[in-house]
Amino acid sequence: MARDAGFMARGRRRWLIWWVPLIVAGVVAAVVPMLPQSWPLAVRALLGVVGAIAAGAAGTYVSEVIAARRQAVEADRAATAEIGARQDELAGTRELTSSDEQSVTGLLRPERELVDFVGRADELGRLREWCLDETAFPVRLMTGKGGVGKTRLALRLAGSLPSEKWECQSVKPGDEVAAVKAAGLVEQRVLLLVDYAETRPGLAAMLTEVAAADAGGLRVLLLARQEGEWWTSLDTESDATRELAARTPVLELAAALDDRRDDVQVIEAALPFYAAALGRPVPEVNFTAASSERLPVLVLHAAALVAVLDDEQGTSGGRAAADLGVLDRLLGHERRLWDKAARRAALTVRLPVLEQVVAAAVLVLDAQNAGEESVRAMIRRVPDLARADEERVGAVAGWLRQLYPMQDGRVDLLRPDLLAERHAVNQLAAHELLRRTCFTGLEPDQAAQALTVLTRACAHHPDASGLIQQALRQDLTGLANAAITVAVQTGPRLGDLLAEVLDDAPVSIEELRRIAKAIPYPTVALAAADPAVTRRIRNLLPADAEPADVAHWSGQLSTALAQLGQREEALEAATEAVRIRRGLVADRPVAFLPNLATSLNNQSNRLSDLGRREEALDAIEEAVRIRRRLVADRSNSFLPDLAGSLNNQSICLSDLGRHEEALETITEAVDAYRDLVETRPDAFLPHLAMSLNGRSNRLAGLGRREEALDAIVEAVRIRRKLAEDRPDAFLPGLANSLNNQSNRLSDLGRHEEALEAVIEAVAVYRRLVEDRPDAFLPGLANSLNNQSNHLSDMGRREEALEAVTEAVRIRRKLAEDRPDAFLPDLASALNNQSTCLSDLRRREEALEAVTEAVQIRRGLAAERPDAFLPALATSLNNQSNRLAGLGHGEEALEPIVEAVRIRRKLAEDRPDALLPDLASSLNNLSVRLGNLERREEGLAAITEALRIRRRLAEARPRVHQSEVDQSQRVKKWLEDMPS
Repeated sequence: MARDAGFMARGRRRWLIWWVPLIVAGVVAAVVPMLPQSWPLAVRALLGVVGAIAAGAAGTYVSEVIAARRQAVEADRAATAEIGARQDELAGTRELTSSDEQSVTGLLRPERELVDFVGRADELGRLREWCLDETAFPVRLMTGKGGVGKTRLALRLAGSLPSEKWECQSVKPGDEVAAVKAAGLVEQRVLLLVDYAETRPGLAAMLTEVAAADAGGLRVLLLARQEGEWWTSLDTESDATRELAARTPVLELAAALDDRRDDVQVIEAALPFYAAALGRPVPEVNFTAASSERLPVLVLHAAALVAVLDDEQGTSGGRAAADLGVLDRLLGHERRLWDKAARRAALTVRLPVLEQVVAAAVLVLDAQNAGEESVRAMIRRVPDLARADEERVGAVAGWLRQLYPMQDGRVDLLRPDLLAERHAVNQLAAHELLRRTCFTGLEPDQAAQALTVLTRACAHHPDASGLIQQALRQDLTGLANAAITVAVQTGPRLGDLLAEVLDDAPVSIEELRRIAKAIPYPTVALAAADPAVTRRIRNLLPADAEPADVAHWSGQLSTALAQLGQREEALEAATEAVRIRRGLVADRPVAFLPNLATSLNNQSNRLSDLGRREEALDAIEEAVRIRRRLVADRSNSFLPDLAGSLNNQSICLSDLGRHEEALETITEAVDAYRDLVETRPDAFLPHLAMSLNGRSNRLAGLGRREEALDAIVEAVRIRRKLAEDRPDAFLPGLANSLNNQSNRLSDLGRHEEALEAVIEAVAVYRRLVEDRPDAFLPGLANSLNNQSNHLSDMGRREEALEAVTEAVRIRRKLAEDRPDAFLPDLASALNNQSTCLSDLRRREEALEAVTEAVQIRRGLAAERPDAFLPALATSLNNQSNRLAGLGHGEEALEPIVEAVRIRRKLAEDRPDALLPDLASSLNNLSVRLGNLERREEGLAAITEALRIRRRLAEARPRVHQSEVDQSQRVKKWLEDMPS
């Protein structure tokens, strides 16, 4: 407006400028003829000249003003055209939507917005805040199971933004980069919605473009069914892109819209909208929820729609159940539409065949890019139409286009997705020939689409898993790569099915090698498929195979089995690799010594996993000797291998109670990895974090608590960054470090921070356990045990008992299966459970738990005293407390005397680590003696405890001063006791 006012002011000045000479010219022209002839000729001539000049000036200026005005108008038009062109460029990347107005299933499509949007107030508020905050991160990922309303919420978000300030649109597959570029050219802010993000090959390039652009006015909302390896394995192209992917916040939608509406209320609220859309009265139906679990909103709306359709058909009985079965009932109504459309078009194709056509389209047709030729090729996959003439195939294509037209006239698919998936599975299950034709001779993108449809259907259709297995067995060579890709996108379900097929499907060893090479490591989604294909290759190797090849595949099998948590089989494979490579080294040491060291390292890990600690140490010490020689004789190219073996050796030494040697060894490993990180950080940062984690544990074991915390803080920082980039690979390591960090913080009395760290560790492990319980249940139990300790430290006793009881339950089951590996952990959890029960005055149960812990630890200490005597002393100490709490004074004395004896001997060898424990047992001994009126003996014990604790408090008052105060109170109590 200010620009227009200025232009008008300038225009007025210009008009005044040329109006003046024009008036002068007119006056002169009128006056000169009327001048008296008596006027001198020169005067009359001069006035004529002035008039002519004025007229000329006025005419020239008028021309200039008109020309300027024309230029301004043309400039405005050009600017408007440029803005329009930019907006058209952005609109050209918009995902095409259906123009279907007759399909009953189409009434459920989110873009129709037929039912008023309710619920999701919190999620919508957070998304709006993200959009309107100009400093917010530009990308966000929203996940949720099929049908929970991701697209519906995204469209609601777009509609809630002011249209004069925002351009909002869904992005067409393949145009992700173009959409980001076009968004940077328009004047408004832009919200891009990217549905099915997990299936988009162009997503990595899109994120690269976002990272490179000035994204202040851009928001990109990614929609996917789950966060998984598809997200972590994005082939990012720069550090900026990796950071963008890592920092993207994730919003996961639950099935429930909110806490205020149950499923039946959601159905009843939707019922009038579908009745109005169909021109029907609202039926009177009594809905019941068939499951205690909340159903997706799509299923609830489908129940409302089916109720209206049933009422229209006269088949409503006044009652209806809300369950997944409504999808099949809705498909029944949709089939009637297909039949009517075929009759109107005089199509001479039976309805069952047309049903197969719709299913084939769902499986292999790319609706956004499919031309007429692709549609006809898809139709010919239906067995009854394989040899049909072009006219008949064209008629079927026209029928399908009439049912499900796109905005540009192309063929769309049956929607929403849950209905499409269910229909495809129903048809494949019913027609064997259709199964063959729809999974044979597919292009890679078609194979991925078909497997994606079936894998998603596994969540709601019982036949889907079997169909996937049949398809993979039918053409494993053609479908394996697509199966690997889709498993990464969708999770372990498809990976587990692929594993079953790989066990025995007829395929060559060369093809199996290709498949094994394509499976990523580490992985969660394909953790079962990896050992399946590797074992198959190992078993198919001919009797005269090269020993080096046999050893290689045995080693690969060991690693894959360990990832899956199958520890005994992993050890068998590792031992075979060691045996073969020993024989090879005897003949050609220079060539095969490095491989032997690798196999020994692997074997040590597998032995350690099974609790066979002395054997594990023997194996790793041999590996270290070999690798030291290789580094000395050849070059530092073997330094990474040596550092890895040193790390493992430190763990084995610590497991056997040889803590000083363990610290020395791990320190050497940390130093080596720091050198390696300077030149290759991407390769060696994970290893440095692992070694720092181990060094923290070794320092803590020696009582050097501040140093231990420093080390674990650095490890957490590294692993958090790694897990942001690749959670599938590095989340387990982060959880482990968080767990250890919580212990180090607790050691220093920083209990709130300790609890915060372990809560995060538990949350991570729960996520991991959902996919791979065998591999990650031990880690979850460990974190729960620690969480219980920290909750107890803060006086939250009921929560502490709940956490440790879950840990006991997990560890008891693990110990039943593998006692060598998990009995020590079970004893630890029982010991902690006893303390929690005692805190809640459940004393008999507390004594029962700690007595079981003592029995387990006695057996372990008898076999390996260096490793398990400290733990036995801890349980004896607690057993004494439990007996005393029940008034069994004489019985309570015996275990505490034994605990003091053990800890005194241990403290002589490792005072920094074990003097606090000795002081604790002496303190408890003095109380037991006092309760038995043995005053002098009690004073002797508490005096020794005070001496130790005062010395410890001088060095770390925050940790030990409270213990000094406790012992002083006990001493005062004893001194006041009558002698």
